[in-house]
Amino acid sequence: MEKSHSYNHEVLKNPPIIEALLEIKWKVGQNRNGFIDEAFKFFPGLFSEKIRESYPIIESLDHLKVPDEINPYLPRFRFRKTNEGYPLVQIGPGILTVNLDKDFSQEKFFKTCVEVLDVLFNLLHDLRVIELSIHYIDAFDFTFESDPFKFLDEKLQTHFNFSPQLFEVTEIKPIAVKFSLMASYRVENPRGYFTCQLRDGIRKSDNAKLLLMDSIFRSLEGELPKNEGIHDWIKEGDEVIHKWFYKMIEKSGIS
Repeated sequence: MEKSHSYNHEVLKNPPIIEALLEIKWKVGQNRNGFIDEAFKFFPGLFSEKIRESYPIIESLDHLKVPDEINPYLPRFRFRKTNEGYPLVQIGPGILTVNLDKDFSQEKFFKTCVEVLDVLFNLLHDLRVIELSIHYIDAFDFTFESDPFKFLDEKLQTHFNFSPQLFEVTEIKPIAVKFSLMASYRVENPRGYFTCQLRDGIRKSDNAKLLLMDSIFRSLEGELPKNEGIHDWIKEGDEVIHKWFYKMIEKSGIS
């Protein structure tokens, strides 16, 4: 999978990204007790040895307490470059994720994903991929505190609201204190689905209000390329998300 791609998008001085991740899921077997991933019995140790130089910090996750037979698709181990640092890699039966934080560039994201997937496919030669997804989480300072939908309308080209008449005939106050909007759409090239979710949030450092946006491109078994073509899928799926994102923030003032 040694291949590079060029990215021509504008580099923002203050990008709103807080996390970007790639998730890959593969087929696990079943027996009368439930799901079972035979390869995972030996995989964590082998995987750790292969990436130890780049990701020397190993963490065991609470999901270790959940039997594989009940839910195999939960990360059991996390690997970091530094304590509490990014990028990080997580593995579990049938699942691997690559996570980057706000110290992000598309080139860095692509390079990190390809390097980690190379290790995965070299160790598990007969991997049958059933799902791939790219997930970006962006955070915007929420300045229109009295009306979140005004913020969406004026800053992110998203036009939604309830009719004022609904509030006039009730005692419901017309100020949303919690909100979440989500829609998914079919994508033909590459084949898959794009999901955009907008939701309110709080910044931990100062309790300031935020608007969070999840942008996800996902392909399922039957839509996926062969394993050797996954690097192209990453590039193309990333393009779907970023074309949407850059169009969406045209009027936001983000630069």
